[in-house]
Amino acid sequence: ENDLKTDIDGMRQQHRNLKDDELFVAWFLRCFVTDTEAEAVASLVGGSKDKSLDAVHIDDAAKKVFIVQGKYRQKVNGGAEKRNDVLAFADLARSLTNEEAFRTYRKDLVPAAAGKAEEARKRIKSRGYRLQLYFVTMGKCSSSLTREADSTVRRASADADIDIIDGKRVLRLLSDYFDGVAPPVPLLEIETE
Repeated sequence: ENDLKTDIDGMRQQHRNLKDDELFVAWFLRCFVTDTEAEAVASLVGGSKDKSLDAVHIDDAAKKVFIVQGKYRQKVNGGAEKRNDVLAFADLARSLTNEEAFRTYRKDLVPAAAGKAEEARKRIKSRGYRLQLYFVTMGKCSSSLTREADSTVRRASADADIDIIDGKRVLRLLSDYFDGVAPPVPLLEIETE
């Protein structure tokens, strides 16, 4: 837990304008999605009226769109995440794949988030990119809520997945990152003759 705080404090030295929640999301992106801090920070879109959209990272090589919602808590597994927050995030799969749902979702969305959401939607709808949702929390999330969120995403789109990463998994991710195991290498399909 202290290692995580130290790592995030190290990022704060370079990005003094970012809040703790934003630093946590950037840290997660750097450790698990992309290998550079600059890309991780550039993916941030959170703020007021972000509608569960803290970060959007588009990986053209892997043909994936990563959407991250982060909840930085001071204590690992100190409290349970709210059902409404988790399910609203899971509903992004529908919002990004359904035309009418996207129009409704985009209303009152902060401009930085709206632009990135639009770009993500184009990749998903026009280029066949897969959507990967990550709800990352230092808190905890019940297994029944995790199953309900997964069901919500699967009903919305066959080309979308959600992964809920709780405080204990965050610490395992940190350990993997320090051991040089993360970020994971994206899978590529190679044609053979």
